[in-house]
Amino acid sequence: MCGGRKRWRSNGRKSVILGRTFLGHFDMRNPYISFLQAFGILLVAVGHAFPTDGHDAGLYRWIYSFHMPLWIFLSGYLLRYTAAGSGCTASGSSLVDIPVGAFVAKKARRLLVPYFLISTLVFLPKVWLSRWAVKPVELSWGAYFEMLLVPSKNVIVYYWFLPTIFLLLVGTVLAARGLRRLGVGDRVPLWGWALATLALSVFNPLDGVGWLNLSGVVKSGFFFVLGIVYCAYQREIDEGLALGSLWALAGWGATSVLATATGYGAVNPLAERLTAVCGILFALSLGRFYLRSGWRFLAPLDGATYAIFLFSWFPQSALRVVLYDWAHLDPWIGVPVSTAAGVAVPWLVWRGLLWAKRWRVGRILAAGCGQ
Repeated sequence: MCGGRKRWRSNGRKSVILGRTFLGHFDMRNPYISFLQAFGILLVAVGHAFPTDGHDAGLYRWIYSFHMPLWIFLSGYLLRYTAAGSGCTASGSSLVDIPVGAFVAKKARRLLVPYFLISTLVFLPKVWLSRWAVKPVELSWGAYFEMLLVPSKNVIVYYWFLPTIFLLLVGTVLAARGLRRLGVGDRVPLWGWALATLALSVFNPLDGVGWLNLSGVVKSGFFFVLGIVYCAYQREIDEGLALGSLWALAGWGATSVLATATGYGAVNPLAERLTAVCGILFALSLGRFYLRSGWRFLAPLDGATYAIFLFSWFPQSALRVVLYDWAHLDPWIGVPVSTAAGVAVPWLVWRGLLWAKRWRVGRILAAGCGQ
């Protein structure tokens, strides 16, 4: 998810666009990741466009089998990508070179400030409108602090992602420094850490701990580390799996769909993780195919994906009531309408924030929204 203004930097024979990523600092813009962010946010908008009783829809179950693991994966990728400076290589700069203080401050401004501010602003309206809400909210200080400290009970339920990513980012950087001091970090290959986090994810020692979504942090750690591994060995993985070819695109896509349709992805935690990996590989193949084909139809979303994530809840929640509770429309009508609104309205808000940043009050407002 990206946002903010762009600037140019010379890089030898060519120039590259610099922009602010979801991680909250400048790096070399990667058109491959820009596509995956745009594709990922479309999956989010489509998934949130279904009615509350649409959990049995095949498209819904397929999207939810991998769309948030994809975002976790991209966050890990971008952490490694920006730390390496010149892109993704196995020999890139280590995560221990990231200045911890500045890093934590940037992540807090980018992720936690919008989480706290927007959730607080929505709390009272959500209480007043609880009769139409999927999850009613009671008016009490206990409920207010609980929805901040237990992200799964936040008034905007998918905001769980923000503190989860913050903890993964900061925790990974701190862990890298700690392991370096212990002399362990350089001895264990990246794939070893991926296997370790997979084991932790499957046999989650914090399963059921909702406070700060610690259970979700452990569960998502595998996909985060997997993104780091992919960044370090991207060329080898792309070539070895022929990502971007029609065979890879069709193969991983079909595997992901079949695993979801047959229920295999829900058999156990390991099958769930493997199904998500298939979906991620499908997305990576689609991204390579998209770039090789010279397509640009998702380019208008470049830079707006974080704003779409933050603000899509507002039009889509209103439309859920209008389209399904009042009008009783079929999802095949409601989903496209809600998806379009969930993308277009936040995109306009994002453009408005960029325009408003000409003035101090606009910059303050944009900062409060993590832009």
